[in-house]
Amino acid sequence: MNTNHYPANNTFTNIVNPENPTLPTVIDKPGVAKPNIELIRFEEKRERYIWVHPDEIIFVISADHYVKSLIKCGAQNKWVTRHCTIKELLASLPLDCFIRLNKFYLLNRNYFSRFNESEKILYLDDDLSVTVPHRISRFMIDMIKK
Repeated sequence: MNTNHYPANNTFTNIVNPENPTLPTVIDKPGVAKPNIELIRFEEKRERYIWVHPDEIIFVISADHYVKSLIKCGAQNKWVTRHCTIKELLASLPLDCFIRLNKFYLLNRNYFSRFNESEKILYLDDDLSVTVPHRISRFMIDMIKK
């Protein structure tokens, strides 16, 4: 069973999580066809998983063999983790939306607003900001600004 995406042998449907109506939850539902959208599993809290559409991933930070991802969850943003490398995660994301800034950061270009080079702060939509202490090349900065 592949735990990174939908298991191949089961079918799923989305329902609304009764504890948090803005947080989608995925459950088994026999007889229902699997949607064409490839959702990715993240860990919200210890042993509590959520399935995320790639369009909801805003920013990713590498932490060895884990990635810490900022996702859009309804009207709020939250940090979730996943046991994989940025390279493995990038392989399951649409390349036209995501850009790898360096070996530590991955950015969804749809959420990018601006970059303050002197303070090394990446500004995203809704004035959300992320500090990027590791160097980002001039080429990559110019590329995300386009």
